[in-house]
Amino acid sequence: MDFDEPAGRPESATIEHLVDSTFGGVRSSKHRRLAHAACNHARNQFRQQAERQFTQWIVERQALGKALPEN
Repeated sequence: MDFDEPAGRPESATIEHLVDSTFGGVRSSKHRRLAHAACNHARNQFRQQAERQFTQWIVERQALGKALPEN
C-alpha cells in the first residue's frame, strides 16, 4: 500500500468499511480498515455480484412457487 500514490490508483490507500453503512454498519473507526484501492473495489464488486445472484435466486424460486427457507 502506498500512501503517496494519488487517489484512484490501484496501489493507493483507501478506507474500507467492514460492514457498509447501507447494510447496517456503524460509522466508527473500529469498523474501518486500510485497504488497497484495487482490493477495496474488488471486494465491492464481488458483494454486488453476490447480491444480484441472490436476488435472481429468490425471483426464480418465487416463479416456481417454491417457499423460501425460514431462518
